[in-house]
Amino acid sequence: AALADAPAYIAAGPVHATPTKPGRAPAGLAYVRAVAALNPPLPWYAIGGIDASTIHEVLAAGATRVAVVRAVLDARDPAQAAYDLRNILRGVPA
Repeated sequence: AALADAPAYIAAGPVHATPTKPGRAPAGLAYVRAVAALNPPLPWYAIGGIDASTIHEVLAAGATRVAVVRAVLDARDPAQAAYDLRNILRGVPA
């Protein structure tokens, strides 16, 4: 039904509890695995509570894209946090 609105992407989450989505229960890694198994026709992003400490498990569950807020905005060095997350997504060793 949502595809009838011709979205440009799909947001899958929140994966983990996050203050940016108050009142939303986390969907968990099983949800990420389920979305990945569907092989959606649009780009999809895992979102919600993803940061440097959780991104590896989200990628292992099948996500290839993530959306982050607190992981960058709340970081002591936001530019470095974004750089580090990008390198994790690209598979660049730390």
